[in-house]
Amino acid sequence: MKQILIPLFIVTLFVLSGCGDQLKAEQVYDEAIMATEQLESVSFQRNQTLTAQQESFRSAMEGEIAYNPLQAYAEIQMTLLNLTESLNMEVYVTNDEWRVRPNNPGATWQVRDREGFTDQLFEKPTTLLEAFLPYNNEFLMKESEILYYDPENEEVLLDEEAETISVYEVSFRGSDEQYRPLVLQHIEQMGLADHPNLNMDDVMESIEIERIDMTIFVDVETFDVHRFQTRFRYTVEILDEFRVIDESLLLRFQNHNEPVSIEEKIEG
Repeated sequence: MKQILIPLFIVTLFVLSGCGDQLKAEQVYDEAIMATEQLESVSFQRNQTLTAQQESFRSAMEGEIAYNPLQAYAEIQMTLLNLTESLNMEVYVTNDEWRVRPNNPGATWQVRDREGFTDQLFEKPTTLLEAFLPYNNEFLMKESEILYYDPENEEVLLDEEAETISVYEVSFRGSDEQYRPLVLQHIEQMGLADHPNLNMDDVMESIEIERIDMTIFVDVETFDVHRFQTRFRYTVEILDEFRVIDESLLLRFQNHNEPVSIEEKIEG
């Protein structure tokens, strides 16, 4: 009997030690934030949809960013509920400059006040991830694969032989009052908190959360973020009017730390 038990005991210890080496969801998330902090450059695509009562806003942005120092270029398409046609423009941003031009042949750049430009993706992308850190003990995680995204050839998404990327899929869902700090940050990001007559204490007391979802896809080897998506849906009273806020965000990243071609685009 002893000859049987001893090998089994050794095997059990080996299995348990192997389980201990597996990364936890919060560790993967921390590594993703660290990798994002160290980004030198990246290509991105951002899709955003916002509905507030009868108002609707959709935007698609695609471009490249180089950090430290900041230099970014993007093409933007925006659609508002009360407009029959979308607005198409290009934007160029550095630490000192903000330019915009219509995405039309012969259009020229217009210089805007740099202090009026705020976008976390351009200036500090880790802010988007850090908002969920206080709830990292509630994260769920699994390993999966996603298709490599090619904006130049979207048919690759339907190709059975398309390149895949092994990722950690970390997710979070919340719907209780304890997640009001997330909603507060969301309201501030949308600029709703800037109204001079707004009492934010009253606003926060009125919030009823239906859902807050977050999913991030992190490369299993480099911990680079390939996708980050969120969904916020809640009711809030702003200036004596109840609003149902429903916003979805999808960010795709690729070409991490590879050379960018921003100069060619702004001179074109």
